[in-house]
Amino acid sequence: MVLSLCGAIGLHWAALQSIAWAGMLISNARTGSIATAISHTFDGQHPCPLCKAIARAQQGGKKQDPQIAPGKIDMDCRRQPALLFPPRQDQTWTRFASSASAFSPEPLLPPPRGA
Repeated sequence: MVLSLCGAIGLHWAALQSIAWAGMLISNARTGSIATAISHTFDGQHPCPLCKAIARAQQGGKKQDPQIAPGKIDMDCRRQPALLFPPRQDQTWTRFASSASAFSPEPLLPPPRGA
């Protein structure tokens, strides 16, 4: 449930972006000073391929919002008031109760005997 919630709020993009920034920081620190590496990593002017892929994926996800096409049925699930009815008094029980008193527990014929 926690992973589903994280995916729903876009936390996976933040995790991927953090990994991309860490990789960029390490790569930029090898070629220059730490201050320059931090500046190049977070200025937005020097994105790495992973940052570009993340940005494209985030923009692609926003464009795919579900929209209702004309002519399609919108299944609107509004809460409807529940109509409660009292239980009916069924008269069939009294008829069965009176016929049950005529029931005999003894069989009419003797049971068959095995050979």
